[in-house]
Amino acid sequence: MPTSAPLAASRVAPPPLISWERGAPAPAGLSGLWSAGFIANRRELLARLGAPAAISDLELAVALYQRCGSDAPRLVYGPFAWVLWDGDRRRLLAVRDRLGVHELCYHEADGTLLLAGGIEPLLEVSRPEVNPRAVLAQLHGRAPAPGETFYLGISAVEPGGLLTVTRDRIATEVYWRPGPRPLLRLRDDAAYAGAFRDLLLPIAGEYTPAGEVGVTLSGGLDSTTVAAAIREAAPATVCTAFSWIAPELPAADESAAIAAVCRRLGCRSVTIAGDQHWPLRGDPGIRPEPATPLANSYAGLWEATFRSVRERGVSVLFSGLSGDTLFGGEVFSYPDLVLTGRWLRLASEIRDQARHSELTALQLVRWMALAPIANAYLPARERRRSPSVPWLGERLRREAPAEPPRLSRRLLPGRRERLRQLRDPLLPFVAAQVTRQAAAYGIDFRHPLLDHRLFDFAAALPTTQAFAAGKRKVILRHAMRGRLPDEVLDRRGKTYPEAIFRRGLRERERAKAWALMTGMRAAKMGFVDERRLREAYGDYLAGRSRSARFWHTLSLEAWLRRCVP
Repeated sequence: MPTSAPLAASRVAPPPLISWERGAPAPAGLSGLWSAGFIANRRELLARLGAPAAISDLELAVALYQRCGSDAPRLVYGPFAWVLWDGDRRRLLAVRDRLGVHELCYHEADGTLLLAGGIEPLLEVSRPEVNPRAVLAQLHGRAPAPGETFYLGISAVEPGGLLTVTRDRIATEVYWRPGPRPLLRLRDDAAYAGAFRDLLLPIAGEYTPAGEVGVTLSGGLDSTTVAAAIREAAPATVCTAFSWIAPELPAADESAAIAAVCRRLGCRSVTIAGDQHWPLRGDPGIRPEPATPLANSYAGLWEATFRSVRERGVSVLFSGLSGDTLFGGEVFSYPDLVLTGRWLRLASEIRDQARHSELTALQLVRWMALAPIANAYLPARERRRSPSVPWLGERLRREAPAEPPRLSRRLLPGRRERLRQLRDPLLPFVAAQVTRQAAAYGIDFRHPLLDHRLFDFAAALPTTQAFAAGKRKVILRHAMRGRLPDEVLDRRGKTYPEAIFRRGLRERERAKAWALMTGMRAAKMGFVDERRLREAYGDYLAGRSRSARFWHTLSLEAWLRRCVP
């Protein structure tokens, strides 16, 4: 449409900015204005509508809306966000995918709505103030509340949300979010594993195009499960594994496990030297986007990975993102076993875990059974679960944090904690960020474990499928038996890249960290107590503290200096 029209899409910056003066005339008919991502169940929808295979996903979504109206978003699966104009009803509809992989942001002023698939186009035409409540969340390592951004006056459509704009009003609704599901009761571990495979493999097939794809492969269960699912669901697809190794830092190195998986699956292997891409390396050290101060401490390593993927001509890359959210994390079966009277199983599993742990059986009971029960049923204790940030500035001490989502106390503690993690707004925030970063390199970054069907499945699982006798992700271990090497499936622990972080923040980039904590803009704006922050970093350097929560404040300061006038 021409940019002078009342409803126009203009290339201010990718993605396009859609502008509508709400009182002005607008064209009749249905028009697809913008989309991002892909429709996973495309084949099913084509058959439902009798539509030609050649139409685009956006055309397919518009045709579905024409047939089904406002129910259309619920019928579209996968990471697909879209905007259309309904001229007959004189309304603009913007649909964000269920897990929020693709963003939709909007701003309304003087009767004109500005809408874009990202925040940057809106910042081109306005300079809003920083949102202090989002800054408070950032310093705690959390995302802004659903619907909020880091800028006052710019809102975000929630994951699984629908924005409807008419001449008279702007309305939002949520058409899907993770919710409690009836408990899935199957006869044994093998049955749960089979149910998971029966769900995962078709999803992997829907997400996998023909030709060659890449997968970010570690030695953990999430990415290896995705790789195995791709190989089984799409055996003709060539799969290349892109993996981080750290030969100089054995504590962070997974070379042996990665090599075993690649041999088993027949994947090509490309390795990136993770130990040479520590945080703050290079100038300016932290390079946040205008959209957010949230900066991955391993951003340099991700950039090296994306460069490697692009150099090899791979355009579709897979991740194992959200495996912890679905089947891992701090979700324990022990409190649920206590409250359902399965005490013999509880005792047996704690004895087994104690044999492989530095903790005694009594310590395990306190940490993994009694504490989660107290957290679930004592509101005051639950509010204390997120430790305070001692270097908060005066302005943020007066700021009320966003209320966490309310969860039913009728759920058993383990299942309640799983639902809390499934609803964590940080996950879609991170998913959107890494997907944007990959897109800057021409890469379509896909996350099949972020499919909503798997979220519904995880919400229905008993916690014994997440944790048993000290082993996490039990269902993945059983589902992938015979498909992945036993040495990967039988590992009790997990390898973390913490040694790479320490190399940057404790050993090699102290000067850059101190520079970010000197003459801070965040302190001048009342967000941070600079002296107390420097003390916390000093404790980290001296080994008196292992907490690296100061990273979120460093990235905030870099963002304020780089992106905020």
